[in-house]
Amino acid sequence: MADVKDSWGKLTASGFEDAGEKIFLALLKDDAIKSNFPKFKDIPYGSLPGNAAMRAHGAKVCKVLDSFIKGDDGAATNVGKMHKGLGMSNDQIGAMRGALVTVLEQSGLGGAVGVWGKLFDRFMEVHKAAY
Repeated sequence: MADVKDSWGKLTASGFEDAGEKIFLALLKDDAIKSNFPKFKDIPYGSLPGNAAMRAHGAKVCKVLDSFIKGDDGAATNVGKMHKGLGMSNDQIGAMRGALVTVLEQSGLGGAVGVWGKLFDRFMEVHKAAY
C-alpha cells in the first residue's frame, strides 16, 4: 500500500483537477467509453483538455480514489450505488483501470502498476457489492 500512497501523492501533487484531467483524457480517448458521459460525448476530443466540466468531474473521481486509498470503503460503495442508479455496468467502470495504468506510465510511475492493479481489484469488489 505504501507504493500506492507514494505514487498517488506524486500523481496528485498538483491537485485533483490536474490528476483527474489526465485520467479522463486517457479514459475518453475511446469513443465507446466517451459516449457514456453525457457531459462530454459531444465535445471533440481535442477540445477536452482544459474543459472545466471534465476537470471538475475528474477531481470528484480523484477524491473518491483518495478516500478509498485512505481506507474508506464507503467511498466505493457510494459510487457503486450512484453508477447503478445511472444504469452503468461494472464493465464500464472497469475501463478506468486502463486509464489509470496509462497515466501512471506517462507520469513515470509504471513501477506501481502492479500494486494499483490490486487496489483497483479491491475497489471493484466493493463497487460491485453495491449493485
